[in-house]
Amino acid sequence: MNVFSGGRGMVNLPMESREVTPEELAENFPTVEVLTKWHAGEEADWPPEPQFEESAMPQLRFGVGQKVLCRVGPKEWHSGEIIQTWYREVTWPNGAWAPYKVKLDDGRCIFAPGDMEQIIKAAP
Repeated sequence: MNVFSGGRGMVNLPMESREVTPEELAENFPTVEVLTKWHAGEEADWPPEPQFEESAMPQLRFGVGQKVLCRVGPKEWHSGEIIQTWYREVTWPNGAWAPYKVKLDDGRCIFAPGDMEQIIKAAP
């Protein structure tokens, strides 16, 4: 079931419309306040930022400020510094987080999609 939400995205529930419960709609559909603002042509924050509980996340190997090497190609690594842990972008699905956002020494910012030696490792 796809429900378009004012041009800023859509609600996508992986089920047939007859299977959608009122609780699922309440959890995944914009609130009356948001819909009213959109109808009036006003900005409204949607979707809401997902709740983040760091205590529920796995322990990470690196912290902010640590120097690392990031894999940027099949055999290519670039050095950089951790600038954020548990990074996410607003277009990602709820519950999707990258363990690290890294500022490379060449100025680019990237994220490490996993906390594993094959993707990100301590700088020598």
